Amino acid sequence: MITAERRKKDIKWSIDQNPIEISFTKTIKKLVNGHLEEIKDDVTLTVRIFPQKTYDSSINVSTSTIGTSYQNTAYGMLADSEADLSIDSKSSIEFDCSYGHMKIKNVYPQIVNGEICGYDCGLEKVM
Repeated sequence: MITAERRKKDIKWSIDQNPIEISFTKTIKKLVNGHLEEIKDDVTLTVRIFPQKTYDSSINVSTSTIGTSYQNTAYGMLADSEADLSIDSKSSIEFDCSYGHMKIKNVYPQIVNGEICGYDCGLEKVM
């Protein structure tokens, strides 16, 4: 059976093979004196971005009266346990990196024995 320390070490090793530094602004809503207050925090992380195995060369095209957007969901990202990544329907995380402009679509915590060891994320490349 794998331990949480071993899984964290494996995730760190994987990130160190091809590290990419990303920066984004995280907005958190906290209850302060009976109302919700938005608190912004600048975050810089070292992660690993990789092409997904299921790359199907498909690009989704979204058109509207405002313009056209091209999206490719063939990328993934691995982050360590210190990243504290979370997204929901009201907030999202977007950043620029050497692969282009990315948006985190989903976050899967890697949990061993109740302890978060890292995060596996699905990315969407927005062109």
